[in-house]
Amino acid sequence: MVPITGDETPRGSVEALLEGFERYLTAHRNVRLSTRACYARHADAFLTGLAGPDVRVELSRLDAVTVRDHVSVLIAPYAPQTKKLMATSFRGLLRFAWLEGHTSTDLTGAVGPVSAPRGIGPRPRPLSGEEMCLLLDAQDLTTLTGIRDYAVLVVLSRLGLRASEVAGLLLDDLDWEAGTLTARIKGEAVHRLPLPHDVGAAIVGYLSRRPDSYHREIFLKLQGRDEPMTGWAVSALVARATARAGLGTVHAHRLRHTTARAVLEAGGGMGEVGELLGHRSEEVTRMYASLDLVALRGLARPWPVSAGACHD
Repeated sequence: MVPITGDETPRGSVEALLEGFERYLTAHRNVRLSTRACYARHADAFLTGLAGPDVRVELSRLDAVTVRDHVSVLIAPYAPQTKKLMATSFRGLLRFAWLEGHTSTDLTGAVGPVSAPRGIGPRPRPLSGEEMCLLLDAQDLTTLTGIRDYAVLVVLSRLGLRASEVAGLLLDDLDWEAGTLTARIKGEAVHRLPLPHDVGAAIVGYLSRRPDSYHREIFLKLQGRDEPMTGWAVSALVARATARAGLGTVHAHRLRHTTARAVLEAGGGMGEVGELLGHRSEEVTRMYASLDLVALRGLARPWPVSAGACHD
């Protein structure tokens, strides 16, 4: 097998391994863009958890016990469906590592089976309005990086897009006259969304400062490379931004849940949540918007009491 790890970065770095993994998924597994971005996001978490202070990973030192223990810690906080997806991503990464010679044995078997009954398990906690204010206020709008990060966070939290979908947005997807934005969402579908004023203003603020580029993607890397951001780069951006705001490590998908919460708190229904998030079925929306009971109590209307009801 011809090595497919990128030459631009050190072979053992997290970034180089992720680039190689994404190339492997494309060239040898024929994985579509949205799925590839999802696998890469979970692979990023796997590798980052193993990385040393120089952001390098010695995969050659991995053994089955280390993999099993590491996976158990990573997937513990998540719902069963997410655990199952993470395990699949980790197996793919470990198979890539073996084929590329990063490990001497195939360690995919060390990632045990994960059962995922539908509708069971905790949902990611949406950020509150106060937390969102802290997150946005923590971005340094005197720098290009801060302006870009702010725009990405606004798009994620207001439109409910996935990290890979934000990374895939093109300049041609913006229709300023109609006030809409078109995104390619999960399943390769096309989803047209209204472009709220604050989202448009954040994008304009970034585009007015964005370096000239032949790339049509809206959001670009800013570390000396003229390249579009990838889905895992967007997710890493969110993790850095939330840590900077004192909110701990928050992954991009929690901002999607934050969008669902905002729609419900504004008086919208499940149908509106599903339409905004691009869900194909009401069942998915019900699972997705099954927020914690404490949060939902505030949205419930009082039970009507008839005039003739008995009172103690």
